[in-house]
Amino acid sequence: MGTDQQFFCGNRMDGYEERRNKVRRFQLTSDIFFCKVLEDKEACQEVVRILLGHPSLVVKDVKTQYSIRNIENRSVVLDVLAEDTDGRMVNVEMQVSEDEDHQRRARYYQASMDMSFLEKGCPYEELPELYLIFITEKDFLCQKTGISYIDRVVRGRGTVTDNGVHEVYANLTYGCEDEKIDELLRYMKRSDCDYQTEVFPNVVRKVRYLKEQKEGVEIMCKILEEEREQGIRIGVKRGIEQGIKEGMAQGIERGMEKGIRAFICDNREENIPRERVLVKLQKRFELSVGEAEMWLEKYWG
Repeated sequence: MGTDQQFFCGNRMDGYEERRNKVRRFQLTSDIFFCKVLEDKEACQEVVRILLGHPSLVVKDVKTQYSIRNIENRSVVLDVLAEDTDGRMVNVEMQVSEDEDHQRRARYYQASMDMSFLEKGCPYEELPELYLIFITEKDFLCQKTGISYIDRVVRGRGTVTDNGVHEVYANLTYGCEDEKIDELLRYMKRSDCDYQTEVFPNVVRKVRYLKEQKEGVEIMCKILEEEREQGIRIGVKRGIEQGIKEGMAQGIERGMEKGIRAFICDNREENIPRERVLVKLQKRFELSVGEAEMWLEKYWG
């Protein structure tokens, strides 16, 4: 374990306990927590089997936070991408905090995945069967049910056609006639450690590990630290971008100050020692000792 992680998750008991309490409040509706739980192959398999209604499906590989880069256009980061033993691909997205056009998002994700799956010169038949499962807060399809399966149908004929893409939209607002799906979606909103079930025991096991066991809590602590620091970097970047419009020097200065202030305040809240923050500040923002001291005097309080 690195020095920063020790201070963040272990050496200061008050800070550690505070972080552990925050981790305990996580639910599967958090995409960060959702991804950590479903990177467990058995847990992912349970979720996919239940939501697709395929009890015999076997997941052989799982990737979380899977990035598909596009040099010229928008890149995507998939929450969960799984492959089963028959070569079928399953993308599971937790999108409860997003108020967007989920169907067009699914369309773009599918296109991005297809581009990454099919190598140049290969026939289209080699595209794998693809399942997209989007879990949202609201019933944006207005079907008054907790899960909807979308088919391509010939208008006026009712004939279902198959291009290998299957869209599934689950929501956390309505219940489901299927008891297993209903139980799973209800659990996602609570994510209790002491929950007892025979339907998805591996999901509960992974939740319990991340919330209760020291190793799991430290994993979540590290992720939260990385997310916080990424947010600081984004803040600095946005400040610099704003600087292009307002005047480069002034914009960079504003962006740097916002990032430094957030960094100092967050570390102080975590009870990380002042002298340790001083060292981290110099490294993170390439400051001299004097400059770092100046910012600490201003924002440490």
